[in-house]
Amino acid sequence: MLKLLFLSCFLVFTGCLSTQEWLKTKPLSYQNGYKHGCENGEDRAGNSIIFKKNDTSSYKTDTQYREGWDEGYADCYSDKEFEIMTEHHRRF
Repeated sequence: MLKLLFLSCFLVFTGCLSTQEWLKTKPLSYQNGYKHGCENGEDRAGNSIIFKKNDTSSYKTDTQYREGWDEGYADCYSDKEFEIMTEHHRRF
């Protein structure tokens, strides 16, 4: 019962945070990874084949950076893909 209460409070609290507020609660290396992954995710969704920013050394050795990069890439790729798809449907 206590776990359910904790989970409910956690979901309510995190649901109210913006991405920027949520990122501030994470370590700096996670924040940097998220930012770099997000930039690349948006570019990739727009059919760019060039990765702008990726600290390869940190990605290989820093778990926080890697987790942030992967999360940022996934979030921003899907957001940008949705934006492109919505714009395409609006035109046609």
